[in-house]
Amino acid sequence: MVATQYFSAMEYPMVNLEEIARDAHITRAPLYYYFRNKEGLYRAVVETSLANAKEQMESILNADENIFGIIQKEYDYCVHELGKYRKIWYPDPGAPDCQAQIKDFSQWLVNRKLEILSDAQQRGELSPDCDVSEIVTFIYVFYNGVLDTCKEADVLSGFNHRLLENSVEWFMQMIHSRFG
Repeated sequence: MVATQYFSAMEYPMVNLEEIARDAHITRAPLYYYFRNKEGLYRAVVETSLANAKEQMESILNADENIFGIIQKEYDYCVHELGKYRKIWYPDPGAPDCQAQIKDFSQWLVNRKLEILSDAQQRGELSPDCDVSEIVTFIYVFYNGVLDTCKEADVLSGFNHRLLENSVEWFMQMIHSRFG
């Protein structure tokens, strides 16, 4: 969706419905008809991105493979796909407040992760003495750190982007050694 690209790349006040319409090859009239204004379009983008993320995460978390394969796919998806929504979900001041929907999604995701990790622990795929809430916390801290570093690295010359792209290897080594 063109609007998603705009809200992902620009601060909310800078997003222009006329530019979105032009890039979507439509007039502004349909945008105003369906969304009423920029706030309505933004809220639709947030809702759509959350629904897409929930569907994709559910697919990953329900995969028929061992927990480490699921964790690796989930981490990779979070860094490479969910990271694209950060500016939409955590916008600059001035954007409409959609934090309740985002909090609901985040809580759903934490609960699902706790559930699948607990099930994996009961199946013996994780160390019996590990704390599954620690794994969830570790995942969030690690991938948010990578996303923040990638954002900073975009403005630094001489930074080795390839190392960040390969962070999944480091992440999985740490997960295996600490919780496996």
